[in-house]
Amino acid sequence: MTDVKLRYGQGFVTLRIPDENLAQEVQPRKEQASKDITGVVRRALDAPMGLTFQETIRNRRVCVLVEDGTRSEPQEVLIDELARQMEPAKELTFIIATGSHETDSARNQEIVKAIKTSCQTHKLRKYRVLVHDAQQSTARLLGKTRRGTPVYANEAALNQDAFVVAADMKNHYFAGYSNPVKDFLPGICGFATIEANHSLALDPNSTFGRHPFHPDSAKRDNPLADDMVEAMNLILGGRPAFVLATITSGPYILWAGSGDLVKVTAEGIHKIDETTSFTLSPTDRIIVSPGGFPEDESLYNAQRGLELTKNAVRDEGEILFLAECAKGVAPTPDARVHFFDYLTQPLPKVFTSIKKKYKLYTHKAYKFAELIQRVKHIWMHTALDASQVAAAHLDFASNPQRIVDGWLRSDPGTQILVFHDANKIAVYAG
Repeated sequence: MTDVKLRYGQGFVTLRIPDENLAQEVQPRKEQASKDITGVVRRALDAPMGLTFQETIRNRRVCVLVEDGTRSEPQEVLIDELARQMEPAKELTFIIATGSHETDSARNQEIVKAIKTSCQTHKLRKYRVLVHDAQQSTARLLGKTRRGTPVYANEAALNQDAFVVAADMKNHYFAGYSNPVKDFLPGICGFATIEANHSLALDPNSTFGRHPFHPDSAKRDNPLADDMVEAMNLILGGRPAFVLATITSGPYILWAGSGDLVKVTAEGIHKIDETTSFTLSPTDRIIVSPGGFPEDESLYNAQRGLELTKNAVRDEGEILFLAECAKGVAPTPDARVHFFDYLTQPLPKVFTSIKKKYKLYTHKAYKFAELIQRVKHIWMHTALDASQVAAAHLDFASNPQRIVDGWLRSDPGTQILVFHDANKIAVYAG
């Protein structure tokens, strides 16, 4: 009998599974992982790819893009390691790249405080800190992409001479990979830009494992990611962009790289495929943990883990989904309406209503409904109310061990795949 300990909110859930029924525990490969985040980041800054930090910032007005509080990355370390070398810049504008996420969250406030603390510690005088608001921040229209996306970008970012991006990288179920490009779009773009771009998520080729910067040319076709890159280039307007990127898993750092945006992103994608991508034979039953807080802070966030592991479950199979959702079903009122409320419709209507007129966030309801329709049960252990779980066509699981025990009684030979940190891995059917 194996005790399987999975992240859940700020804590853990432990499940007992007989050894003969535990097909595999899947999580990012940690052969070269380190808990010395500062050391790994410093070594990456000391060996940049194609573009040095100092040549990017010296005597320039610099826009520093920092990811928001929904990302489980070591923001404080990245911010401080950049700030300690920023004295040669003429002035600094830090922008929390929230995209369409919640702006005034407790974690975002912590990140703002961390930026100010680092700037004061390293005696940086000319700096300001902004939190991007897709609805409220002053934005300028820069043109349209080939696919018709109007590119509205934060005015404060456009009045700079160079960009520095602090980004965490992982698999992403429709953008291919979370990567530095996402700090531009959706990161600092207006709502209309994000909505137009994200409508491309309904295209089957907008999926994980595909990106225009992928080292393998056969894996570069992703309409949504390609649209993001085009928008980013409009925002950059030929100005340099230095990137400090990481791949993390819980308290571990798996990789860090710095330098030219395209080179770092391509190398990061290679490392993601190497450390967090898996080809598996599907089973009838899987257990999925997005990775605890903040990855499971809401159903909206936690769903990513299901999308990235769905290839591991057979048609008419069952999923046990462990997501606390301490912040409810969605991070903002708009996300609730166009994600959760859409999802609570009869499943056929979910598809027809979204195809008829796309609204931002409805792609998540569309993809969720596709999975719900394909499997027999998605059992959800969560802090959400049981009525909310049922409204979303899911099955409430107050005691997740009972679900596992029920599987074993009905099918003593069943094979169970268990996924840790599911928001950061990708599963391909073998």
